[in-house]
Amino acid sequence: MNHISQKARGRFLFFVIAMIAVTVGSGFAIVWMQQQISRTAKRSQEVEAQLAETVRKLRYLDERIATMHQPVVLQGKVAGTLRPSLDKQIVWVRESNVSSGRSYAVTEPYETSMDLAFLDLNTQR
Repeated sequence: MNHISQKARGRFLFFVIAMIAVTVGSGFAIVWMQQQISRTAKRSQEVEAQLAETVRKLRYLDERIATMHQPVVLQGKVAGTLRPSLDKQIVWVRESNVSSGRSYAVTEPYETSMDLAFLDLNTQR
């Protein structure tokens, strides 16, 4: 009955040891992956908390900006310095030359420019 060859026993023993090694290695790999998943989930929660805090701060700032730009608030800031014009009031505005030679307005009434910052009014046409 003992006619299994030495070579067959060696192969069988090799396969058993290989299966045990693969099983142990897979177990360690599964534990490692679970730890990585846990670390990633914890980090994701921290990032989500930071994002929620940032969104909350942005909403607060947006609310403050919207409040500060309300017409009533803007009127209150200039209430002591501005007044309505009178019906027969004439306002004279002096022309002044810009020292750099550049102006943000056009010289001709119907002249247009794509970039008024680079418009040079001192050039001759």
